[in-house]
Amino acid sequence: MIKRYVNVLDFVFDIAYLVTEKGLHAEYRQTPSSFHVQEVLDRGVLTERGEYAVLEVRKRGLDTYEALRIMSKEAGIPLQNFLVLGLKDKDSTSVQYVFVKRSLLPENFSVEKGGVEARVVGFSRGKPGKSALLGNRFKIRFEASHESDHQLAKEILKLVVEHGLPNYYGYQRFGVKRPVTHLLGKAVLEADSAFFAKTLLSDTTPLESEKSVLSRTLMKFDDALLYEKMCYGMPPLEDCGLALNKKLRNLYVDAYVSYLFNRLLTRLIDSNKGSLPDTKIPTLGCDRTAYQQLLSEEKLEPRNWGLVKCWYRDSVIRPADPSVSREGNTLEISFTLPRAGYATIVIRELFKENFLVQQNR
Repeated sequence: MIKRYVNVLDFVFDIAYLVTEKGLHAEYRQTPSSFHVQEVLDRGVLTERGEYAVLEVRKRGLDTYEALRIMSKEAGIPLQNFLVLGLKDKDSTSVQYVFVKRSLLPENFSVEKGGVEARVVGFSRGKPGKSALLGNRFKIRFEASHESDHQLAKEILKLVVEHGLPNYYGYQRFGVKRPVTHLLGKAVLEADSAFFAKTLLSDTTPLESEKSVLSRTLMKFDDALLYEKMCYGMPPLEDCGLALNKKLRNLYVDAYVSYLFNRLLTRLIDSNKGSLPDTKIPTLGCDRTAYQQLLSEEKLEPRNWGLVKCWYRDSVIRPADPSVSREGNTLEISFTLPRAGYATIVIRELFKENFLVQQNR
């Protein structure tokens, strides 16, 4: 393995190691046109009858929560009734599966509005678990800038499959334009409401749009900054971190736990002299002793340990069924990752510094 940070977010989240120095000449920026993802659902979940309706949801240019809000309004039921197996990026075209109790949906329910298309494709006998999602199939498209990129992509993917990649949590877990989600999670754990409110509402980054920076400066938030709007409307303002809904609060805490996992994984590879061990790594909620040195460096003073969940994560990830095709100057790379695998870690390996993840759009 090669220790090399290829962009500023690598430093922030300690995404340190690569398989090869080789990288594509083309530049890649994730957009709804260049990045497609489809959930791979365990088809054994689907039945002709059942308590839950299974919706196939296709969305473009909006995140999962935005799509659910549109569906909630169209169905006339609260958003929390919709169950998802995973979250999908705003800067993507995605197909995912959403579960809702059949009795709550209007008859012949479907949606085609605001970048969202949803239709019932079957039923499930009970509430789905995470195991219902087998993984995700990704397709990325880009213009090749060099004749060798087609063959080079095949070579890099072959190395990735052979050696495996460190199973880092990707940039989206923490925020790309505003990489502060893990900081919000730390604030929730420490019950530091003042820091939470300041970070969420007023702290700006160079990667944000001018409109977003202006909104934070003036403290005027519209639906484009929905979480900020929700927080700003909660009296007293300082308590908004713990007053947010459970799912959102857990999202922040899990981001901090994921950040610590990335740091631990990098140190594990360091201690193995650059070799990537194939093992399962506990998160903070499973084994605090493994994180003792990191927690000391973080100066973490938690008051809400009960919010920290336990799960184990593979140290190595390998894409399945990789393929590279070419049509004129356009290359399409496809691969499947297991549940909780991040395509950006594969894309980073392919493009190195030419992955324009940090560019303001």
